[in-house]
This record gives sequence, C-alpha cells and structure tokens, in this order.
Amino acid sequence: MFALAGVAVLPNYTNAADTTATWRDNPSANQNMISDATLAWSKLIDSIKNTIKWILGILATVAVVICLYAGFIMMTSAGDENKYKNGMKILKYAAIWLTIILLSWLIVSVVFWFVNLNTEWAGGVMNK
Repeated sequence: MFALAGVAVLPNYTNAADTTATWRDNPSANQNMISDATLAWSKLIDSIKNTIKWILGILATVAVVICLYAGFIMMTSAGDENKYKNGMKILKYAAIWLTIILLSWLIVSVVFWFVNLNTEWAGGVMNK
C-alpha cells in the first residue's frame, strides 16, 4: 500500500525535454514560472515574518505583565525598602527586555521589507 502511494507522488520525468523547450520558446510561460516562483517565495517570507512577529508579540506581552507585577510589588511594599528595591530591579530588567523586543521587531520589519523589495524586483511583478 505504501509503495503505491510513493509511486503516485513521484514526478513525471518523461516529458521533461518538452517542458524545457516550451519554456524557452514561450516568453509568457517564462513570466508565469517567474511569477509562480515569486509568489511561492513571497508566501514563505510572509509566513516566516508572521511567525517571528507573533513570537515577539507574545514576548512583549510577557514583558508588560512583568512590568505591571513589578509596579504592584513597589506599590504594596508599604514602606519596606527591600521590597521596593526588588520591585524597582524587576521593573528595570523588564523595561530593558521590552526595549530589546521592540528593537528586534523594528529590525525584523526592516529586514523583511528589504527582502520583499528584492523579491518584487527579481520577479518583475509587484506583489502588493
């Protein structure tokens, strides 16, 4: 049963020479192949970009929650110097991590903007 499934998935190489000749002789087929490759590349890039932004969004949410927790510790310290300093230390580190996360989001956005720009230029098609 698995052998039959494997045979059904194998590509057909018998007409490989014919498709190459058609591709070279027909410029519109060439443009369609480039457009299809550009579209596939663009979908892959969008999936990677969305995954990275999703992860950065979750990390930013966690950092904000930690900032709120640190503020809660500071507000409920009731004059206890150690609790207040501990809350301030947590708040400082959470703010640093939030800044790093926001900078990484900016870097990811700029990098993928350049990748998208190069993809559009290479394909000769605007994918917006």
